Amino acid sequence: YGLLSARITNPKGDNPGELSNQMPITNPFLKELMESFLSVGGRKDKSGSGIDFDELGINEVVDLLDNSNMEAVIRDFGDKNPLEDPVIHFYELFLHEYDSKVRMQRGVFYTPRPVVSFIVRSVDELLRKDFGLEDGLADTTTWEEMAKKSKELKIPEGTNLNDPFVQILDPATGTGTFLVEVINLIHKTMVEKWEDHGNSEKKIDQLWNDYVPKHLLPRLHGYELLMAPYAIAHMKIGLKLYETGYEFGSEERARIYLTNALEPEKDFSSRFAFAIPALAHEAKAVNEIKANQFFTIVIGNPPYAYESANNGEWICELIKNFYFVDGSPLGERNPRGLQDDYVKFLRFAQATLSETGMGILGFITNHGYLSNPTFRGMRQSLKDEFTKIHTIDLHGNSKRTEYAPDGTKDENVFDIMQGVAIIFANLNVNQSGVRQILKSDLFGLRPTKNKTLNNLKLSDVVWDSLKPSSPFYLFRKVEDKLKAEYLEGQSITEIFSINSVGISTSRDDLCISFTAEEAYKTTGEFVSLSPEMAREKYHLGEDVQDWKVNLAQEDVRTNGLTMKYITPVFYRPFDVRWTYYSGNTRGFHSRPRGQVMNCMLGGNNLAICSSRQVNEEFRHAFVSQTISDGNSVSLASRERTYIFPLFLEGVDQSELEFSFETNTKRPNLTPQFLNRIAEKMGLPQVEENLLPKGLTAEEIFFYIYAILHSPNFRSRYLEFLKIDFPRLPLTPNFELFLALAKHGGNLVDLHIMKSPKNKEPIATIIGSEKIQVEKVSFSDETVWINNEKTCGFKGVPEEVWKFHIGGYQVCKKWLKDRQGRGGQNPRSGRILFKEDIDHYQKIIVAISETIRIMAEIDEVIEEHGGWPGAFVTE
Repeated sequence: YGLLSARITNPKGDNPGELSNQMPITNPFLKELMESFLSVGGRKDKSGSGIDFDELGINEVVDLLDNSNMEAVIRDFGDKNPLEDPVIHFYELFLHEYDSKVRMQRGVFYTPRPVVSFIVRSVDELLRKDFGLEDGLADTTTWEEMAKKSKELKIPEGTNLNDPFVQILDPATGTGTFLVEVINLIHKTMVEKWEDHGNSEKKIDQLWNDYVPKHLLPRLHGYELLMAPYAIAHMKIGLKLYETGYEFGSEERARIYLTNALEPEKDFSSRFAFAIPALAHEAKAVNEIKANQFFTIVIGNPPYAYESANNGEWICELIKNFYFVDGSPLGERNPRGLQDDYVKFLRFAQATLSETGMGILGFITNHGYLSNPTFRGMRQSLKDEFTKIHTIDLHGNSKRTEYAPDGTKDENVFDIMQGVAIIFANLNVNQSGVRQILKSDLFGLRPTKNKTLNNLKLSDVVWDSLKPSSPFYLFRKVEDKLKAEYLEGQSITEIFSINSVGISTSRDDLCISFTAEEAYKTTGEFVSLSPEMAREKYHLGEDVQDWKVNLAQEDVRTNGLTMKYITPVFYRPFDVRWTYYSGNTRGFHSRPRGQVMNCMLGGNNLAICSSRQVNEEFRHAFVSQTISDGNSVSLASRERTYIFPLFLEGVDQSELEFSFETNTKRPNLTPQFLNRIAEKMGLPQVEENLLPKGLTAEEIFFYIYAILHSPNFRSRYLEFLKIDFPRLPLTPNFELFLALAKHGGNLVDLHIMKSPKNKEPIATIIGSEKIQVEKVSFSDETVWINNEKTCGFKGVPEEVWKFHIGGYQVCKKWLKDRQGRGGQNPRSGRILFKEDIDHYQKIIVAISETIRIMAEIDEVIEEHGGWPGAFVTE
């Protein structure tokens, strides 16, 4: 990259020995580094010492560049096709060939030019309209001049009054795309201004060559951690300046620094001064910037990395601000989403502008923070800090399979699965009395989004005005009346004393079996092998933090391989499998969730299985009698299954806020919730267990289960059910409560296969004697399980076939999990024996009856006043 920069900015230089002189002055680090290589190694002589440029391939590169039509290359760089940036082809190939893991670890993704152009133009527009700076990003108004305009403005301590107010930082510069676009816009602004003043083309060239070292480069800053994009960024800025006619007649550098934005200033000079003087000088320069420079514009595309590598003390302390909402801790067990790099960069930008006291943030990031409940403290903090926030949700989340409102396909502007959003946040002391949160959405195919952004002005966007409020502070439009109505309900986490996400084995193919006998046999064979032989036989891959082959084997050997540890596990809807369960963390299972799962080991309990968040419709409620898998209701990462047991078994009473007599069966229901039911219906409470008189724990459980299966509940509160655990309304009507409990009990019986209805099949098996699952399909009310469509289950209504529980199309999922597969770990389709056939027929009945009962639940609610009348206390 340095050689390419040198070739373009100094076309006649072709001697590798003079490379340091050819390096652009805008990149003093690379220039000094090349000088160091040559001074330490020299040119290789006959003795074999020094650097051989032929061995390194440098001469070959020089020859290639020297024989290239560089004028044509430069013209290509000037191509204004918004979808193409020739420089990035070098970098994409480099990452692929050199270290693709760096890309994933650091969340490095190139930002499309239409996105960059829109963000830069919008920041320029905001500077003009909201800050009164007529030249936008090109404006050179000083701090002293700004202070005269605004009595509210406090100039940061240590700031030179003659310094320009507009100081620009891209804290995750990457290949410099944003800074190049800033140069492009500033050049256009100044040329138009000078033309309006009647200057000739020659004069404009002179004015531009004066402007760049005095008013452009000193205001343009970038931080980049990785060496390759750092070098490319310098190259791209040099190329852009060259393209604009800048003649590099000054010693002024491009202020892009090789540093981590999420680390404070550090004195590395003594460490690098002797070994690598160039690094020492670079470190000194960036320390000066980090310590003394106040930025008013922070723009860019920070990395998205859920498993953040940035865990320094400074940024981790800074991010703690987002772990509180309404003055109290979030109260979440593991809010890992707040450790994502993009969140840390947003917090960095917020702190940077807060320290300056005035400015604009313009980022494109993961869009999860807009509504995910884990980010409610972050949203509140941003709302309270900034005077105006614009967010444009670009959607494109393939993890959620997002669609446009008209049902058409929606695509991401990046080649990633995670949806993204643009945020502009103003901190303007002149508007401190007026707080605005504005939201817009952009759906569609990628080319459509790019075209829209390339031509869009911020002032032309149609905005929804938001009023984020406690407890979620959502950056999305909600109906206030409906929200208040929904929040009257009890969160399922407030109903049950304990809960946890389901178990995680980390190696399902090994740990989960179809039968108890298979589980016993597989576990025995696994522990009989050496770790490496077991790894190979069971395709276990590399060890991870929470699951290692030797620890899994040790867990089984320590506890012993006996049938008492072979346990049924609710794996998928209507699909109970078997596993070896010791309850030990990082053993045979990575995370067995012992406290909650111990309640389920006896098989005499019930548990509601639900999700905290859902991507589309809320269908995420089922019941289990056994330990349950973390993906039992959905495989989607944000739809992990949480388990809420009805009764407490094997739980230390000291861990609970309310103790029971030792000889009583202890409901896992909070005293506060039981008190509220009693108050709502005017019932006294039983002293021993606080249950409202006339109600059993099971009836309360069944009532909850019925509400979760109400179609009107699911549709009415759809937007709220997407963002946090469901909240359940309580009725003051005792008769309605019991009627709903009856329907809920019938559903539970159907779902655990204990209803008499389960034994009345509505579908028949057709086909050969050997019923083997080869390929699953559906037509003519028949679920086919072979390629020829001669074998399957006939008499299955289409609505039953299409019925979903959580993220699964149940009738299809149960069979597909038994279907043959190819690939690296091939297997034959399972043969269905009589008990399997009987079970699948029971599933069909259960779903058919579930559809009927769900409709009846809504009917009985309607008979008692409907929504919300049936749940309002008169």
